Amino acid sequence: METRPSTFKTDYIRQAQELYAHGLTDRELAAAFGVCRMTIFRWRAAYPEFAEATKLGKEVADDRVERALYERAIGYEEEAVSVYHPAGNEEPVIVRYKREVRPDVTAALQWMRARRPAIWARPAPPPAEETNIAEEIRKGMERVKNRTLLNRGERPYHHAHE
Repeated sequence: METRPSTFKTDYIRQAQELYAHGLTDRELAAAFGVCRMTIFRWRAAYPEFAEATKLGKEVADDRVERALYERAIGYEEEAVSVYHPAGNEEPVIVRYKREVRPDVTAALQWMRARRPAIWARPAPPPAEETNIAEEIRKGMERVKNRTLLNRGERPYHHAHE
């Protein structure tokens, strides 16, 4: 069986790392290269340098998001700009100032759950009781039978429980 030659180019290694570092997804990278997403997966399997570049690029983006989440969790100051156009002035007035972004409790919780799950993770739901599915089906069929008998005006027949 003959296969088509790969459309992979060595330039894709650097480009993939840069695009992933900017936060692109696998689907978006595939679109940028004009291929389907499965081709990206095949290239990762066939070209170790490409696989490593995509991993490193994703780590850069993940690190930036992690840093932003951390800053959002503790709060920060940022430079902001207001532009005014007072009556009588021909030129607008530009005012630069520092703006406080208050800490975000949700971001802090997300951070703590990821970093210290033993303390901050949501409690697991209690385990479901094991049920005997055959017994549940038998009980359901008994209820259906009794309902059918009642609908016909007959008296349901009750079995003694074991």
